[in-house]
Amino acid sequence: MKSLTDKQSKIIDFISACQKKNGYPPTQAEICDHFGYGSLNAVRSHLVLIEKKGYIKLDNGKARGMNIKLSSSLLTRQQKSSIPLLGSIAAGVPIWAEQNFEEHLPLPPALFGGGQLFALHVRGDSMTGAGIKNGDIAIIQRRDCVDNGEIAAVLVEQEATLKRVYLSSKSIVLKSENHDFKDIKYDKGKIDHVYILGLYRGIVRTLNNRCDS
Repeated sequence: MKSLTDKQSKIIDFISACQKKNGYPPTQAEICDHFGYGSLNAVRSHLVLIEKKGYIKLDNGKARGMNIKLSSSLLTRQQKSSIPLLGSIAAGVPIWAEQNFEEHLPLPPALFGGGQLFALHVRGDSMTGAGIKNGDIAIIQRRDCVDNGEIAAVLVEQEATLKRVYLSSKSIVLKSENHDFKDIKYDKGKIDHVYILGLYRGIVRTLNNRCDS
C-alpha cells in the first residue's frame, strides 16, 4: 500500500475525527474550510489520490460520501511480534477508527502468513461450521478482494461481519457456515456498499472456548 503525503494524512485524520465526534464524515466544503484551501477542486484532488491509495472509498453522489477503509495512524500499530486487536464494531463507526483499537496481541504475524494483519472479536454463531466460535478472535490479512468461497471480514453499512464471499458481475453473496443463518445477498446496485476488509487467516481461541472444545 502506498504511503500518504503529510497533507493527505492530515485530511484523513480530520475525516476520522469528524466521524468519531459527529457519527458521520465531513463534507468536502467542510474539509476545504478547515484547511483553508482556495477551492473545492484542491480537496477533490486530495481525496481521489487518497482513495487510489486504498484509505477511503468515495461515493460522489452523496454530500458526505466517503468511508474510511484504513486510518494512517493505525498502520503503525503492527509490530514484528504482535498484531493489533480491534474491538467490537458499532454501527456508524469505521472499523479503522482509533477508538476501536484495544491492544496488541503478542503473536508473530508470520504465523498467519504475514502482511498487514489485524484481529477482530467474533460475535455470534454464524461461522461455527468453519470452526469459528462466538468469542474467538479472528486474524485478518488486509485485502481489497478475495477469491470466491474464501472467508473474509466484510464491511456492510459500517458494520463488520465474517462470512464466505461469493462475487459475480450481478451480485455478492455472504454465506454463513451455520444452517440456522440465511445467506445475505446484495444485488449489483448495492455492491458498492459492501467492502472487503481482508482475508480470514485463522483464529485465536479464547479460554472459555478452549474449555468447551
